[in-house]
Amino acid sequence: MMRCENCGAELASGSRFCTSCGKEAAPYTAQEVITADQPRADYSQQYNYVPPQQQYYPQPAMDPPLSVGQYIGMLLLLMIPVVGFVLLLVWAFGGSVNRNKKNYARASLLLLLISTVLIIILVLIFGVALFNFFIDDISWLENLSYL
Repeated sequence: MMRCENCGAELASGSRFCTSCGKEAAPYTAQEVITADQPRADYSQQYNYVPPQQQYYPQPAMDPPLSVGQYIGMLLLLMIPVVGFVLLLVWAFGGSVNRNKKNYARASLLLLLISTVLIIILVLIFGVALFNFFIDDISWLENLSYL
């Protein structure tokens, strides 16, 4: 708190005029405090060893396993030719699908791809063999003279 130099009344801090006599108060200046250098105490720094702890990662929410009825329903839906293939694609690459259903659909697509490639290879092999058989079989007809 400051005091008025004229009347000695206490002034509120930061006021520019005395509330008793009305004289302008001298601006408040903070006096510099000079302190002598104190000798510093040497503190020995203590280290507390905290053993490392294993990071905690929350487990992701587990999808409930599919029931037997759900598997039977999936198999029945997959038996419909075009609808089954579209459902496999949706289940395999869809975002909010049960993890079990997604893995089943991906495995089914992989087996479908492998079996399609094998069937194409077998058709080519047997097609060439049958073609050669029929070509050889027809050639003897040309040698017949009764026509």
